[in-house]
Amino acid sequence: MSKAKEKALIIYLVLASLLVGVPIFYAIFGAIRPGPAVTGSLWDLLPSGFSLEHFEDALRRAPLVQQMANSTIVTIAQTLAQVVTGVLAAYALVFGRLKRPNLIFWVFMVTMMIPGETILVANYLTIRSWGLFDTLAAVFLPFMFAAYNVFLMRQAFMSFPKEIHEAASIDGCGPVRFLGKFLLPLTAPTVVTVSLMSAIAAWNGYLWPLIVSESASTRTVQVGIKALSDEAATDIGASLAGITFATIPMIILVIIGQKFLVRGLTQGAGK
Repeated sequence: MSKAKEKALIIYLVLASLLVGVPIFYAIFGAIRPGPAVTGSLWDLLPSGFSLEHFEDALRRAPLVQQMANSTIVTIAQTLAQVVTGVLAAYALVFGRLKRPNLIFWVFMVTMMIPGETILVANYLTIRSWGLFDTLAAVFLPFMFAAYNVFLMRQAFMSFPKEIHEAASIDGCGPVRFLGKFLLPLTAPTVVTVSLMSAIAAWNGYLWPLIVSESASTRTVQVGIKALSDEAATDIGASLAGITFATIPMIILVIIGQKFLVRGLTQGAGK
């Protein structure tokens, strides 16, 4: 790489880091500053004392602990469902005896081109007719399958050595045993990547949880933060404290799993 390209890359990375990092640092610094010092400007990034009063105010104004628990339940359920359906669908496409696996695969891919807003009303009416409105199940049920996860898992499975699959089949290894003993352990980076992406999407969901939930006790934390902002329009510190509450779990999750992300997204990229 030439020096000019190297400098351009460094400038790009610095700008990208600032775009991603400044809002996070602003929320954290604004949340821990004393009340009168929070102005809603970038000056909030400068240290001027330490206080937890905004966190106490946010917890008093909204049931954030309950909503964090709701988000955790929704995230775990939706992530597990998407990983299981993605793995099984990809296994059937690669190792199954389907007549037209590529045609089925592209049918899955077509669903990625349909905007989520176009099926919003249909999903809402379905949830209403099932009597699940204002429940946690309503938040994750329509998102138990993700075509992009099938794409990633299929690419990873296609790079799996065929010789191992053939040897396992000759030794009498069934599909379930082969999946659990050979396939998933050797494609672990992709499985972790799919899990991380599903968890982040589930945790950050806003529009659908807002539509299918009504009471504060069944809402997720992302919706709860918005309500907090409405109630505390003149107290930006409480809003920033709520945002910090909701952001920290995903930051920790990404830090723990970031080493798998690159490997997971590139595994099978040559296929």
